[in-house]
Amino acid sequence: MTSISRPCTVLGVSWSMRGVHVRRLALSLTLGALLGSLASVPAQATELVEDVVAPVASIPRTTDPERLEPAALGAGQLTVIPVVSGLSSPLGVANAGDGSGRLFVVQRGGTVRVVKGRTLLAGNFLNIASKVAAGGERGLLGLAFHPDFESNGFLYAFYTRASDGDIVVARYTANGARTSASAATEQILLRIEHSANTNHNGGALVFGPDGMLHIAVGDGGGSGDPSNNGQDKETLLGKVLRIDVDGTGAGPNGAYAIPSDNPFVGAAGLDEIWAYGLRNPWRISFDRVAGRFWIADVGQGRYEEINREEAGFAGGGNYGWRVMEGAHCYSPSSGCNTSGKILPVAEYSHSFGCSITGGYVYRGATQRDLVGNYVFADFCSGRIGTVPGNGSGLTFRRTTSLSISSFGESESGELYLTHLGGSLYRVIAPEFSDIATSMFLDHIHRLYYEGLTGGCGSGRFCPRSTVTRAEMAAFVARAMGLPASPTDYFDDDDGTYHERNINRLAHAGIVVGCGTRRYCPNATMTRAQMASILARALKLPLSPTDYFDDDDGRPHERDINRLAHAGITGGCGTRRYCPTSGTTREQMAAFLLRAFR
Repeated sequence: MTSISRPCTVLGVSWSMRGVHVRRLALSLTLGALLGSLASVPAQATELVEDVVAPVASIPRTTDPERLEPAALGAGQLTVIPVVSGLSSPLGVANAGDGSGRLFVVQRGGTVRVVKGRTLLAGNFLNIASKVAAGGERGLLGLAFHPDFESNGFLYAFYTRASDGDIVVARYTANGARTSASAATEQILLRIEHSANTNHNGGALVFGPDGMLHIAVGDGGGSGDPSNNGQDKETLLGKVLRIDVDGTGAGPNGAYAIPSDNPFVGAAGLDEIWAYGLRNPWRISFDRVAGRFWIADVGQGRYEEINREEAGFAGGGNYGWRVMEGAHCYSPSSGCNTSGKILPVAEYSHSFGCSITGGYVYRGATQRDLVGNYVFADFCSGRIGTVPGNGSGLTFRRTTSLSISSFGESESGELYLTHLGGSLYRVIAPEFSDIATSMFLDHIHRLYYEGLTGGCGSGRFCPRSTVTRAEMAAFVARAMGLPASPTDYFDDDDGTYHERNINRLAHAGIVVGCGTRRYCPNATMTRAQMASILARALKLPLSPTDYFDDDDGRPHERDINRLAHAGITGGCGTRRYCPTSGTTREQMAAFLLRAFR
């Protein structure tokens, strides 16, 4: 066996605090509380003149910018928004990769709940409570779905056994509809003796890009790793394991295989071991784009650490415990032998918290300033921080009052976290300071990323302000890429900011104004008027169906139905469109994206 040394610079912690953006969230955080915490945007009777719209070429469009200090993060705008409550001690969240869009929340007591959209579905997807010793650091601790779950129905759980506290990794098979999995389908893959202490179980399960299941196991508990399990390669405690769940012949029941390229195959050490020298790895993850492997390891009494393996790393890394805690000597307290030990890519002291919760490198499409950043938290302090995905150093971005127990990704790469008190949250980094609570957040971001808006000024979007007729002309003209008009069609917009865009729409036959050579640019754009503009712009066919009652007999009824028939609007309630209501800027963002994208 060859010792592997990979020196990494361990940088100090920087703290980002931007006034109102850094505040503790109450444990009973609700959408209403979030609304109250943001500066309100007054309604404006006159036209909102947008700040200069960034040219499309200047909008960051790379899918992997790996920027060290993106604007939204630098402005302290990373935050969380509630998704569902009513959970029982949630410890994890996963997706099945089956195209269903569901999130599966692991509950410590031994059950798995399903979240669809913003709804917590009734009943359990999996219930193994009778098998699980739960409480403190014990319980149902991890869940992973087979990469081919959609076809084979396999999922895997990590739990502490009710009879003795031993660690069990088991496979379950979902029903044909993939709506539940029975405890009776259990196939135990692995059992690790852990009866002496209740703490330091680890608990993470994750499939790597190579299809191998990685399992994070704690050092067996007891202060200071009294049995030195972290450094002992003849025990599975204090390790990350790597197994092939599609093979057979290994383990107590021969239910998995040992990958032939595991680092200790044919050498001193157990074949399952991928990495060692870990204390209590609480969450591991793979960067779905770059392939890097992240290990967050809970420290003893002074430091929390984050480790990272590059894609293609051969395994066998020694992360130092119990010789080292983070980048520092632990046993002995000074003059320790650091040879062959891999130092963390980042660490923080217990002045910032006391128990790290590992996360993910964000690779979603809706929060561009988060892309390429590893997001993590501290369970004790509620702080959320980031590490550049391809760099080092650590910055805390937000302090909450949440007990952040885990992170998880949706199928599309959106990032979520669980609060042990019973809630699921989404992690966001709004490009504008006033859109965190908008239900159209992602639509607003898309508009910004497409170069169609630069906001309403001072880093704001003014989502709940109504759109003027002039603004609507500008948004539609940009979205359609309309050419300049050789003709000036109206008199009451002369010299205004959006005159050229109004003329572009008129030249294309999309608007005719509000009277003889009048456009009424400062008037509010009603939802009915907006329907007519979009229906003409898209040349939508007539609808055979009357979708709403409150527009009956109104001038724009035909166009409203055309929009509904095309799936661009669902109205404002049961058979209601609210035609005379003003269109807000956030609604406008949603309408435009549905219409033109």
